[in-house]
Amino acid sequence: MIHINNVSVNYLGKKILKNISCDINKKDFLGVIGKSGVGKSTLLKVLCKLIKPNSGSIFIDCKNINCFSRTNFAKIVSFLPQYVDTSLSFNVFEFIMFGRYPYMNALKIPSGEDCVIVKKIMDFLRITNLSQRKINELSGGEKQKILIAQVLAQETEVIVFDEPNSHLDIGSQNNILEILRDLNENYNKTIILTLHDLNIASEFCNRLVLLENGSICSQGHPKEVLNYVNIERVYNTTVIIKTNPISNKPYVIPVSKQQK
Repeated sequence: MIHINNVSVNYLGKKILKNISCDINKKDFLGVIGKSGVGKSTLLKVLCKLIKPNSGSIFIDCKNINCFSRTNFAKIVSFLPQYVDTSLSFNVFEFIMFGRYPYMNALKIPSGEDCVIVKKIMDFLRITNLSQRKINELSGGEKQKILIAQVLAQETEVIVFDEPNSHLDIGSQNNILEILRDLNENYNKTIILTLHDLNIASEFCNRLVLLENGSICSQGHPKEVLNYVNIERVYNTTVIIKTNPISNKPYVIPVSKQQK
């Protein structure tokens, strides 16, 4: 579905991404992992047409993404960045409605269909009770659900998230990731996201891309990527890899220097 071919990005004379090549299949739940500053967010922004690569290309269904108009691309790929300004005084319903912009006319007036779609999304996420609340009055977990709702309002087949579970407690993190898994498994959405927690990446993703200094160190199933050789090389730390007894997925355990 998505073909990333030899993508490189330079910024201020520094290579951020170096010849990245990766295929993303329909209904993949793909996690991009690696240390801070290795180019994870940059890769997502290139994929979402927010940054133009210095070389290489990206194709969706065999069509170069540069051939899509901005509006048409917004109907195919939606993106939730790490930071979205939620300090504004819009109520929840109004904020989610912004996701319908690619489908609105020049006057940007919501139609009856737009309202129906937003209400269905709020029902799906169980946030209808928040409809008239102000965004800046919500908790962190509630805000994250609202942001996901706005992305869902675009009705895209591909949804891209940059650290959707950052700054959330463990319960809220699992709640958000379970929503994304539901979208992937039951609504045929292709999910692409960056993650810092390797065990969450292992548990929820069917494929991983491990970046190291702007290049791909390893890619494939979590069992192929999350081995101690790769983790110790990329993160420069000692780990033990066990198997989660319930999911049978790899589980990464860091080893402190005192125990070595």
